[in-house]
Amino acid sequence: MNELREIFDMVTKQTEPDLDSWKEQEDRQRRTARNRKIGAFAVAAVFVAVAAIAFVSMRGGGTEDRPATGQTSAPPATKVTHSYLDIATGERTPVAANLGGAQLPEVSPNGDRVAYNTCCSHDALFVADLDGFDEVTITPTTLDGYGGTWIDDETILFQARTAGTNELGDLYTANVSTGEVTMVTDLPDERNGAWIVISDLSPDGTTVLFHLPRGKALNAEWDLWTAPLAGGEATLLREDAGFAAYAPDGSIVFLDHPVPFESDAIWIMDGDGRNARSLVEGGVLVLPRVSPDGTMVAYTNDGEVEIVDVASGEVTTLDASTTDEEVAWYGNDTLIVPA
Repeated sequence: MNELREIFDMVTKQTEPDLDSWKEQEDRQRRTARNRKIGAFAVAAVFVAVAAIAFVSMRGGGTEDRPATGQTSAPPATKVTHSYLDIATGERTPVAANLGGAQLPEVSPNGDRVAYNTCCSHDALFVADLDGFDEVTITPTTLDGYGGTWIDDETILFQARTAGTNELGDLYTANVSTGEVTMVTDLPDERNGAWIVISDLSPDGTTVLFHLPRGKALNAEWDLWTAPLAGGEATLLREDAGFAAYAPDGSIVFLDHPVPFESDAIWIMDGDGRNARSLVEGGVLVLPRVSPDGTMVAYTNDGEVEIVDVASGEVTTLDASTTDEEVAWYGNDTLIVPA
């Protein structure tokens, strides 16, 4: 079961997660993955250790000023949790940052950092350096944060709700360096419920795209909405659609009729909601992510990592080993995937 499902299940039941069971399941998945790739990971661990020592030597042990939100300095990861996956060759190399348990990861435009949230109670939004050294907590202690997407290398758009509650929450932006948090959308109170709002910003930087449940029912349909980033009324864009993302040309990739967050179809349409067409059909499709150049879409299909070429519709399975976590683009030729 995908970890996004567990986020929804735990919050909708308004219960604290069984952390022991969660950890036992995660450890079992990690052991299985390591057993399949133990030889490669042994070499990777040595590579990470040597690279870390060299990096520490170059830094000279200095400490940088920390933002108001609270930055922590950590040593390089000793455990490989994620890998860079070359989509052309299938080659894997280790990610230095320890991203164990990271949900909804997204890499910054300059490729230096990754934003992600935790799961599933009293959650924070984090930004970690991919070199494995620094981690910044984005959300203040009063808010839980989810679904971060980068506006630029210093600003993140995300959903936040009052910490420890199952409110719908609103959309905010945060400056990574200063810790300043600003509300973008004031979503209607009647839409409260146990939902995670996935959002994105239009290529011209003016419009926020997000989905909402249609009412309070736990099995409610998703609808796509837009709102000005500068503030203003939200506009319904398309019904029965969710988990959407912009491509660089302004077109929108989305799950068609997700229930509640999975679908058997990924569609693409113009930015105004017109000319919708099917891109991928069949399977259990989760969280489509558009490549930075807009030519490909990555997603998981029943736990397997796949990509589809937008122009041709050709689907390629990149990793046949199942994963319960989401993937992220690192440039146009590489994905960050669970190790």
